[in-house]
Amino acid sequence: MQKTRKMILFCTLALSMILTLSAGHVEARQSPTVITMWHIAVESDSFYSVLPPAIERFNATHTDVQIEAQAIQNDAFKTQIQVAIAAGEQPDIFMTWGGGLLQSYVEGGVVRDIPELDTELGANFIPGGFAPSTFDGKHYAVPANLAGVFLYYNKDLFEQFDLSAPATWDELISSCETFSENGIIPIALGNVNRWTGSFWFMNLVLRSGGPEPFMNAFNRVDGASFTDPAFVEAGTKIQEAVEAGCFGEGFNGVDYPDEQLLFGTGLAAMELQGDWNYAGLLNIDAEIAENSVDVVPFPLLDSEMGDPNALVGGTGQAFAISADAPAEANVALIELLGSEEFGLSVAENGFIPALKGFDQNIEVPIVQKMASLLSQASFVQLAYDQFLPPELAQVHLDTTQQLFGLSTSPEDAAAETEAAAVEILGAE
Repeated sequence: MQKTRKMILFCTLALSMILTLSAGHVEARQSPTVITMWHIAVESDSFYSVLPPAIERFNATHTDVQIEAQAIQNDAFKTQIQVAIAAGEQPDIFMTWGGGLLQSYVEGGVVRDIPELDTELGANFIPGGFAPSTFDGKHYAVPANLAGVFLYYNKDLFEQFDLSAPATWDELISSCETFSENGIIPIALGNVNRWTGSFWFMNLVLRSGGPEPFMNAFNRVDGASFTDPAFVEAGTKIQEAVEAGCFGEGFNGVDYPDEQLLFGTGLAAMELQGDWNYAGLLNIDAEIAENSVDVVPFPLLDSEMGDPNALVGGTGQAFAISADAPAEANVALIELLGSEEFGLSVAENGFIPALKGFDQNIEVPIVQKMASLLSQASFVQLAYDQFLPPELAQVHLDTTQQLFGLSTSPEDAAAETEAAAVEILGAE
């Protein structure tokens, strides 16, 4: 009898332990590591069809790690992420364009490197996609897609007036005059955002002097400065285009979505934008986007000088990891953006993949063309407002907007930028 009681007691204790352990396992399964993430793929953004579904797929296939994402509109994101970082409240993963701003986060200990990208886990990524976010040989962001800036034009409008896509600056100005005379906005520009106007300035510097003037001025070598003739020439050409009526009226008060709308509905004949712009054009008017839109590289200033294969571009979107993020964040981010499903989605939605072997999955001819032009690029200039330290980037954006507004001269804009560079970067 006593043995029976002991046996019952033993079994009861054993069962209790089993139930406790089982409950613990259930609780563990119900409490995955949560990784917070900020991105800019809001519903109106062209990347909305790519990133949010990818996050949903990741969460559905991972029980131990979950990504809790928040979408923030592009320009608002730029402010909110800096405020969050200043308060030490940044998310575990956040979007970045690389360059000087990311480097400042590296130097401030805000983000950590991602050594897993140098292992088999990162083998699927195109190496060039790491360039804007690699410092001292360490990678600090995972690219989602690659990007290039091209001159979009409406083939039907050009054919209507017997015009060819502009290959030179003079041809661009001439076509602007023709469209203006016929009541058509030559070039859509929404420059309240300023980065849109910067695309013009950067391309003009590349066409005027190649990559050296900017890189030398930034690196403060050989007496180089932001007063180099290439920068003055870029400002001069911008004001020539403004005075020729190329951008219509009020463009410094128009935002990017309205710029896109003007071109996407056929009210403007041209638009200088990134490859990502095309997905938005499809949403505005698929018939025009599919049948009337084409792209060419930015025109040469002279038919006998300049490199047509030098482009403005880099990574479209990339993602950095906070220094305080959970250890699982590194692998989770690489798995999110490095999967075959993600590469296919990027290509099939009209973007240029940052992963190897997916170019053939780009189904849209114009995106195939942009991907080809980007792959043939002799030099890819990362956007100044991402490459430069934040304070200097703001001076560049402000002076460029002033150039478009004819409220400063090319010489004064160059001098103001150089004065800021001396203060921020040093004399040499």
